[in-house]
Amino acid sequence: MNFRSYLIFMTLGTLTAWVSWLVVVYGIDPARSGNLGFFLFYMTLSMLSFGTISLLGLIFRFWRSEKELSSRITYRAFRQAILLTIIFISSILLLSQGWFRWWTIILIIMIVSFIELAFISTKRS
Repeated sequence: MNFRSYLIFMTLGTLTAWVSWLVVVYGIDPARSGNLGFFLFYMTLSMLSFGTISLLGLIFRFWRSEKELSSRITYRAFRQAILLTIIFISSILLLSQGWFRWWTIILIIMIVSFIELAFISTKRS
């Protein structure tokens, strides 16, 4: 898959995730739908946040760095979008359960930072 087709598919997927999240927010009653409604809400929210963060990170990196390979920029934006989505969704889940404290979010950020550090520190041959 070349970069142009990746960008088209990622944009279409992100737009689809936005539309599906809006359908879930405005069309599903969480009091009557039970766990399925909450699952659909968090799943569509995670898809739209991943796609949006990934595309914004990709655009920002291309704007900032013109000499780096597009595959490396895409890989880094994809990886960091996954990690930022994990922070975002876990924060919202903790907040909805009443477990959101300053030390829990710092712990989540530290875990995600160590994962990112492990990716950065690996050397490719």
